[in-house]
Amino acid sequence: MWRWGMRSPPSKACTRQCELFATTRHSPMARLLDMRKGIELRVNHRPVPFSFWPVDASKAPRPPVQSFLFANDPWAVMKRSVTEQIQASNAQEEARSYIDQASDFYQSALQSQIHAAKPLQLYYSYLNIVKAFVLCRGRQVTLPTMRHGIRETLPQGGTEFAAGYVESWTSPDSHGRLQAFDEFLQALECPRYPDRHCIRVTELIPQILPGHRLWAAAIDEKERFLSLQRVQFTQNTNTKKVWLRMYIFRDDLRRLGQTQQNLLEHSRLKEAFRIVKCSEKIQGRELMCLEQLITTSYNRHGVDSAMTLAAEVRNRLWSTVASVPPYRRYYLYLCPSVEQNSILPQLASIYFLTFYLGSVTRYRPTVFRSILDGPYGPRIAEFVSSQAAQFIYLMTSEFAKRDVTQPSIV
Repeated sequence: MWRWGMRSPPSKACTRQCELFATTRHSPMARLLDMRKGIELRVNHRPVPFSFWPVDASKAPRPPVQSFLFANDPWAVMKRSVTEQIQASNAQEEARSYIDQASDFYQSALQSQIHAAKPLQLYYSYLNIVKAFVLCRGRQVTLPTMRHGIRETLPQGGTEFAAGYVESWTSPDSHGRLQAFDEFLQALECPRYPDRHCIRVTELIPQILPGHRLWAAAIDEKERFLSLQRVQFTQNTNTKKVWLRMYIFRDDLRRLGQTQQNLLEHSRLKEAFRIVKCSEKIQGRELMCLEQLITTSYNRHGVDSAMTLAAEVRNRLWSTVASVPPYRRYYLYLCPSVEQNSILPQLASIYFLTFYLGSVTRYRPTVFRSILDGPYGPRIAEFVSSQAAQFIYLMTSEFAKRDVTQPSIV
């Protein structure tokens, strides 16, 4: 009760302002907008699972939803894609010969007892896969004299590995010569990089998903990959709009020491997504939802726009291939702003780092030995030993335009 001599009681408006300040200061949900009204996209009462290739676009105007393709032999799937997608018989034969050679290099790398030889063998396997892929996508009709299009360089006086970087050229170059790396980016429909674009090796390593925690432990850094609990195609049947939602566990964001603002900026989603209110929990763990800012209209069915939605985020997502459900896991790479010019699409970053290690083992094998003995050694050893199968199956999916994985052994 207010008495004479006390300060005047605060007005209702003032009280409300104080409450609002306290709420916005301490509650992460206060300034968030509500989700749009929408439900999970379904076809025949079944959810449409997220994929970079959710439907078979070749069967327009009513593309069917695609399921996983299980394959013990990814090389056979690549060859089948070549046969189906390349019309000219001579180009087909050339692409198949690249796949055969890629398989030989890959098997040789797996069976090699000389650890230092594996990066070089794997790089030539990847190079041949890339050449077949460029033909499969119709980028070129033949590749008789294609160059690597990248080189590893050490500045004068720089320390090996720590100061090393990889440089790339656009294709064709000023002399009309094709460059494999840039042709690869174009075939993947990824953003291209300016001529002689340089990326430091130490900024490339954290972009590799498998073994990422070894990198973080080696240099005492916070992890940068944030696992997505799910990516969801969402629709509103009344407005005939579709959009994407991404869900993460809130405690994962806290574990990485990231704020909501950093999440959008470091994942490079700030211009395309917003964080919205979400009350959902899974086994007591709170979820956070990122919702696409711009919706996409459809006429017949929302699934007809699924490929468009997937294409808008594919260069912002990393994925892993597994032989057990859910078969694909998706991640955001939370990269500091100062390093974002060095970010490559997932497949390109694997290719880039493999080239660097292959070049070092070819020309300066003692340097490779010193890398393995240094703080990054466990990270590099893990990359060489475990990343290859991931690259093969991810590239097989690119060839087939469908998620491909290895079946589990029963």
